[in-house]
Amino acid sequence: MKMPLDTTNLQQFLCEKLCSEVRVIRRPDGKLMLHTGFTFPDGDRFPVHVSGTPTNRVRLSDLGHTLMHISYDHDIDLFLLGTRRQLLDTIVSESGISLDDGIFYSESSFETVSDTIFRFGQALTRVYDLTFLSQSRVKSIFHEDLTHLR
Repeated sequence: MKMPLDTTNLQQFLCEKLCSEVRVIRRPDGKLMLHTGFTFPDGDRFPVHVSGTPTNRVRLSDLGHTLMHISYDHDIDLFLLGTRRQLLDTIVSESGISLDDGIFYSESSFETVSDTIFRFGQALTRVYDLTFLSQSRVKSIFHEDLTHLR
């Protein structure tokens, strides 16, 4: 018989762990960055820059790092065309982030910034996952699925 979880202890534990994972760091140039648990497959952390806006909102930005990271292994001009571009536009639309001149960003009120951080990290993960749509991978998966249908 399973014992029910103590929700109060679980809540406290999760708050402590999540708070220890997310830190605000002031860079030597004075700009703010978030240290989060979001990482690229190679282990590099997502750079999440934080700034205020003239309308008293909080802006999260990757300052172009996500597309730069993708460009290490992919032709970024081709990455931003065709079906991948359509999928990228869908991710941007669904997640409520914006893309301007290669920079992903999201703005929120101070009160909702925690939700925005997670949505932003999830969106950047989805964007990076578009790199898995190489012709050889898709062809291989297609053939595997076709084999299972027989």
